Amino acid sequence: MIKKNWRLWTGAFFLALLLLIAVGGPHLPFVDSELKEIGALRTDEGKIILVPFPPMEGYPLGSTHKGVDILSLLIMGAGETLKIVVSVVALRYIFAIPLAVAGFYLKFMEGVMNGWQQLFSFMPPIFFVSFFSGLPFIFFSSLRPIWMILVLALLETGRVAEIIYTHLRDTEKRPYIEAGIVSGCSPLTLFRNYYLPVVIPNIIVMVVNDIGRVLFLLSQLGIIFIFISQKFMMNEWGAAYEVVNTSPSWPMIFESILKDVRIYKWIPFAGIGAIGLTLLFLNLFAGGLQRYFEGKHRMARFDL
Repeated sequence: MIKKNWRLWTGAFFLALLLLIAVGGPHLPFVDSELKEIGALRTDEGKIILVPFPPMEGYPLGSTHKGVDILSLLIMGAGETLKIVVSVVALRYIFAIPLAVAGFYLKFMEGVMNGWQQLFSFMPPIFFVSFFSGLPFIFFSSLRPIWMILVLALLETGRVAEIIYTHLRDTEKRPYIEAGIVSGCSPLTLFRNYYLPVVIPNIIVMVVNDIGRVLFLLSQLGIIFIFISQKFMMNEWGAAYEVVNTSPSWPMIFESILKDVRIYKWIPFAGIGAIGLTLLFLNLFAGGLQRYFEGKHRMARFDL
């Protein structure tokens, strides 16, 4: 069954490769781990090339407007991107799983869960993130990255909790649950031995899918100039302060996408390629996991 599951193996292989790049990539000899900014280059012929540099020797994917090597930026940003995404998803499920279980057993908590879901479901998450990220105590906070991760996690906690709750209700209708009740199992034993083995595989698949959702949402934030971490710097004329991104995460490469897509196409295309491939392999991995768990469930039923 596992050998025939090419989605699972393909997705797992490339995600493992991504993790390897995130951990060991900064130590590769061709990677500029300091992400140095260079204003201009002089070729062997004496010609001066201004930033951003197109794909060329020494800059296989070109450079940003600040002269930072994009290949190095993607490799250095892989770890930062994964940290943000995994932190958001982990925190989301830390809140969502207890909320779903509480809603399953307590009518009041079910109402809280439904209210949470409805409150943040009538508009796309990007609008809520824009609102909360602009609040003064978050916008000017030195702990902005933590606040942003918390906001991203909590916005869809209700949605995740409701899906888990639905899986619990569907499991409740299965015949073996009634058999467990008749056999005299306590609520805790029933939940541990009858509900969890069915619900946990669904949660695992959901987690992988949610990693992709968060990565896609972060991409949107980069386009509309909402940064996870930022600082204030005097502009080049010394007349005012401007907000500057300080995170090397992939989505931040899109902060000038509207200009770059027409002239400096290699800048946004590099970010789109990295994020697009990651989303593709996450989707393959999630689909492979779903198929694996379904096959395992069918075999268990056949053995019974």
